[in-house]
Amino acid sequence: MTNMNPSKSVIIDCDPGIDDAAALFMALASDQLNVVALTTVFGNVGLDQTTINALKILEVSGNDGIPVYKGAGRTFDFKEPIDARHIHGNDGLGDASIPEPSITHKATHAVNATIDIAKEYDGEITYIALGRLTNLALALSLDPNLINLISEVVVMGGAIHQPGNATPVASANLSGDVMAADVVYASGLNIAQIGLDVCNKVEISVLEQEQIWNLGSPVSDFLKKITPFIQSAYGKIGNAKEGAVRYNDMPAVGYAIDDKLFTCERLKIGIETEGKYTKGQTVDGTRRNFIDDANLVNVALEVDDANLKKLWLKTISSY
Repeated sequence: MTNMNPSKSVIIDCDPGIDDAAALFMALASDQLNVVALTTVFGNVGLDQTTINALKILEVSGNDGIPVYKGAGRTFDFKEPIDARHIHGNDGLGDASIPEPSITHKATHAVNATIDIAKEYDGEITYIALGRLTNLALALSLDPNLINLISEVVVMGGAIHQPGNATPVASANLSGDVMAADVVYASGLNIAQIGLDVCNKVEISVLEQEQIWNLGSPVSDFLKKITPFIQSAYGKIGNAKEGAVRYNDMPAVGYAIDDKLFTCERLKIGIETEGKYTKGQTVDGTRRNFIDDANLVNVALEVDDANLKKLWLKTISSY
């Protein structure tokens, strides 16, 4: 992968989500990324609301020309999803009464749009997955040749040396649709896993938050309104330093912009699909080659959090 590659074209699959908003604002402001489309999936809240939230994010940031494609509302195996309203609020954006968007999503389904865009860009498209991997798994089922058309898949999810945030060992995005995660990880795609091993280390302090709030732009005001809900949720479960907040999706976008900020290892990763206590776990079978059919994944284990936060602050300050 080329670092700091100008205008790298990306599809961002998302489930907004407070942390999605912080990540999307970063991507949309970066001169290193060309955001071709947003696709939406169930996750932090239901599909209808994540789609509305994606439109709100585009509109407030002045990017209402970027198309939004609505995707899967259930898991790969048609199960009713579990959401994260306790972290993101009933509307996914902190119940902050953000105005409804004046724009709408496209008629084409996200799965079909993903295939069409990948064919158009013919190996020159990066797929950033900020939510469950359902849309990508469905696209692979329809067109297995996608593995030759997508240059890299950046997955926000997984945990190797950190505990999970959905179960003791599994991250929410992968455990939220384990069958989809298994399809994607076993597909042969070039995957970068930006999981809890790095996301847990990137906390935005109260002082850093105030730097953003003081900007007074529509984007900073948007973040100021939605952040207190997730800040309070983390505080209640003791999951961040006092007053700090983690926008877990942001490091995945940061990786797509500049992977030099991350220390990665090539690990043979399998997805546990059946374990009573371990369902959704990203299992590292590298050391003794226990998992014969698993693929090598570029797993981020360390992050230059100070410079990543500077990059995020720079992009948000550009609005």
